[in-house]
Amino acid sequence: MGKSSEANHHPLVLFDLDGTLLDSQSGILYSFRETLRELGRDESDDNLRQLIGPPLWESFARLGVGDDDLDAVVRRYREHYDRRGADMSQPYEGIRELLEQLDAEHVTMAVATSKRVDFALRMLQGHHLDQHFVTICGASLDNQVTTKIDIVDLALVELGSRSVGAQFMVGDRREDMAAAVQHSLRPVGALWGYGSVDELIGSGAFHVLTEPGELLGLVV
Repeated sequence: MGKSSEANHHPLVLFDLDGTLLDSQSGILYSFRETLRELGRDESDDNLRQLIGPPLWESFARLGVGDDDLDAVVRRYREHYDRRGADMSQPYEGIRELLEQLDAEHVTMAVATSKRVDFALRMLQGHHLDQHFVTICGASLDNQVTTKIDIVDLALVELGSRSVGAQFMVGDRREDMAAAVQHSLRPVGALWGYGSVDELIGSGAFHVLTEPGELLGLVV
């Protein structure tokens, strides 16, 4: 993915994807709506926005889908996302500049997202952002790795000892903060995403940022 894997003493930053690097709300809401329409269901956009971030199985369970049907419903959602939803995202204002500045400061960067890993890579490549990251980790294709805690663990294993400096996790939802705490990373909340300040602080955020550029002063 373009970056050197040589060991260094620079900071490490793990980024969430949806609501942190990319504004993917339109594609996610579209895919939720189409999936629910096929199930004869309807939900308000406000309710669906609360489901952006957690694993899809958890989100559909919160919508009342039974355990026996979750795998099939998640597959249906992903078909809609593959056909159209994945291509409806845009980088947040300031993200491209932030990543370039962090690269210039030799910060090691990786992505840890609950989105399926092939979608994550496709979206980052489509926006020409993938070259900034040593590794891009997401939910596995075989559904064996789906939780944010497990995905962050996978990213840290792949990174190995490449960074022995300060380590951060930047995300917009409680799952990001909880995974950071679990792995002794400094939890940084991204208020430009889909979570609230109360959610982020309540789940362990050490810092809460209102715009991407604020991360530079925190990390370097």
